[in-house]
Amino acid sequence: MLTVRYPREYAFCYRRVLRPGSEKVSYQSVDNSAAMADGRERVTAFQIGDELLFKQYFDAETLYDRLKPFYNHSQYRFELPVDHREPIESALADHGYELRVVDAVEKYAVVVEQYTAHPENIFKESVLQRQTGGYNCFLMTDEYAVARAVAAGATRLTETDLSVAFER
Repeated sequence: MLTVRYPREYAFCYRRVLRPGSEKVSYQSVDNSAAMADGRERVTAFQIGDELLFKQYFDAETLYDRLKPFYNHSQYRFELPVDHREPIESALADHGYELRVVDAVEKYAVVVEQYTAHPENIFKESVLQRQTGGYNCFLMTDEYAVARAVAAGATRLTETDLSVAFER
């Protein structure tokens, strides 16, 4: 795998990934400030009820086949029952990923006033959406997605008086 990383001063950026034997290039968001020392890539997951929700593109067919039963095609996300966590963490680790379950879900949430223009890709980069008090609330895939949404006009949930229950 060829990975091009941006300088460390850019805390959140994209990296270009080219897997051996594949002509396909993918771009994945990366938190350079917390890069794994062993080179594994983080998959940010959120425990919502009794499931772990996450979005991630896996180009390794064997890994995707292992996770396919947990993929919700209509929501474009993985919905992993908590009691399946250990074997899936092991499968992810075997393919160079680390499952990182977030405790402070609200730090990954942004809000946008309803019936206004929304930041580009906010739906694609969110794991879960809710509506409350005239706002659309989005639980974003990772820190970079939050920073990108805020830069495009969204507001961090933690900077509002809103209370949102991200439940299923």
